[in-house]
Amino acid sequence: MSLDDRGITILTIIVDNPAITGSQIEKELSISRKQLSYSLDKINYYLIENGYEEIKRLRTGRFVVSNDLIQTFKSDKHEINERDYILSEHERLNLIALALLVHDDTLMINDFTYALKISKNTVLSDLKKLQSQFLDDYDLKVMYERQDGYFIVGKEYEKRNFMIKVINNILSNLYGENILVKTLEVDEEKIRTLKEDVEEVEKSLNARYTDERLKEIPYILYFILKRIESNKMLDYLPEDYHHIVGTSEYNSVIKIFEKYNIVDTMEKMYIVSLFQVSSVKYDSNRDSEKELQLVANEVLTNFENLVCVRFEDRDALLDALLQHIKPAIYRIKYNYHIESNILNMILPMHNSLFELTKYSIKPLEEMINKPFSDEEIAYITILFGGWLTKSGNLDVIESKKIAIVVCTNGITISNFLFIKLKTSFPEFHFLRAMSLREFYEFEQEYHIVFSTVILDCDKPQFFVKPIMDDYDIQMLRGKVFNKLVDKTMNTINSNKLIPIIEKYAYIKDTKGLINALRVYFGETIYEVSSEVDKKKASLKDLLSKDNIIVLDKCVGWEEALDIASEPLLEKNIISQSYVDSMKEEIITSKPFWAIVDGLVLAHSDIDKGVYKPGFSLLKLPKDILINGYMKARIIVVIATPNREAHLRALNELIEITENKELLDKIKASKNSEEIYELIFKERKWKC
Repeated sequence: MSLDDRGITILTIIVDNPAITGSQIEKELSISRKQLSYSLDKINYYLIENGYEEIKRLRTGRFVVSNDLIQTFKSDKHEINERDYILSEHERLNLIALALLVHDDTLMINDFTYALKISKNTVLSDLKKLQSQFLDDYDLKVMYERQDGYFIVGKEYEKRNFMIKVINNILSNLYGENILVKTLEVDEEKIRTLKEDVEEVEKSLNARYTDERLKEIPYILYFILKRIESNKMLDYLPEDYHHIVGTSEYNSVIKIFEKYNIVDTMEKMYIVSLFQVSSVKYDSNRDSEKELQLVANEVLTNFENLVCVRFEDRDALLDALLQHIKPAIYRIKYNYHIESNILNMILPMHNSLFELTKYSIKPLEEMINKPFSDEEIAYITILFGGWLTKSGNLDVIESKKIAIVVCTNGITISNFLFIKLKTSFPEFHFLRAMSLREFYEFEQEYHIVFSTVILDCDKPQFFVKPIMDDYDIQMLRGKVFNKLVDKTMNTINSNKLIPIIEKYAYIKDTKGLINALRVYFGETIYEVSSEVDKKKASLKDLLSKDNIIVLDKCVGWEEALDIASEPLLEKNIISQSYVDSMKEEIITSKPFWAIVDGLVLAHSDIDKGVYKPGFSLLKLPKDILINGYMKARIIVVIATPNREAHLRALNELIEITENKELLDKIKASKNSEEIYELIFKERKWKC
């Protein structure tokens, strides 16, 4: 009697670890108690037949194994005996497949019956099963011709992929390596040489392959080299493989394999790909492609917002960005690296642009859950820099200083302060707002810091209040430019400019011109339009119950803005031109008005049709996307005829957004009365 694959596996497990229990074997091999008992009966029959003491099983589930049996069958001493081993069907199918792929001679039925010790009918049955169980998945087919015997037809790339799977299947068995060497007459000296090559690659790449991978790669290389020697060459590789060329890994591996005289570039790429931790798999999933386009668009929007530029030929730039990041993501995903000399070219001349690019690509890093290397970022920097040069903006942008904002007053106020400073200082690139802890962990380059607390740093820093009015901004601008450029900021009075302008031009609307000049120069406007302005109105003064609207269904963002503005229009607080101006700004400038997740503060300039201060609020059942870049479930329309009248109310609104529990209740509210109660009664509002 002979033992099958399962029998030899169970025998080896028991003699290698006599203390193991039956239930542990069942769990390890995923077999039932009945299957284990059946195999033990066969093992004991075999042992007795060959003069060995049988294995006894105790009630505790453990085994009694003689020392003689352990010494004889222990796996590190016991060699496979071809007479005692019967190949399983799975093993036969894999060996037949590999023989068809790597054998140079004509293969007939008799060759299989002799090598595998099976009948002719079993061979014919196995060939049919090989087609249905394996080859159909790879678009391959077993063919037979009287002169050429049996062979496999199909694309070489698919044959290689199938061959690797088959080799892995064979080697995963207990005696797989021994069976492979003996059945297919593998040159063991060449395998030893290839193992040395693999170890050299491991050292060169500073990688550490698993024992399983170290065992597989030499055999995979051995059979691939046999196909190349037989002139069975690749005529196609998916696009992803082509991104390997030029990487440091590619150069290292090819240098080690020079002795094999591989000339064809595709074959070189394929050889290098074998040393990836994961197998190469070309991903043409449409959903992945769509996600990548959305993320690339977000990256480009981030960059545009940071440099305050809108690219005219944006679609072309987005396409160019996609063409670059596809291979970049592939390299990062599979740990390939481009040469580092690109950094020496970019950083000395374009360091500021590099830092802005580095911050812009955060969505890409989040998508693949891996950081981009500085070398990869440098190439994206070149792309953006080239487009800026084309538009004539590069010199202006690179001359700007990079600013950051440190705020200890919570996320909402931090975002609001960041937007306020970015609007008030267009001369700087504002990178981001951060907490105190984030600041001391921040490693990117910056030139200026605005902070609500005193910091320990060697860069120019300016202390700011979390909520600033127009006068505060004007004084801050004076301090900043006095310190940075040693230049005194002259106070501008728009009223005094009017007589000068009148000497040279006819003024159609004097009051409108004064307001426009004040907006342009960032001048404080002290005029007030009502008694409520003079005492700096509270949120309760400006947001009445009938200014709150709750919808039970979602609408488009433009309609949502119209509905949110209706209470202010009806009360003659704003004109339709103010609503139109908000929409136009969203479309053309893409301002980021979301001060907290799902809450947007919609507003426009004070000279766009505001008659008195007022707030209105629209609550939607779910988030909507405003112009593809900003989510909103709550839209608050802010109207103010000057830059101070709304500040108290705004500060009170920001306090609400800092209370997550209260904000969640507002988002879940079903009617305006409920929202009004939450805002003004649960908070015990002070008027």
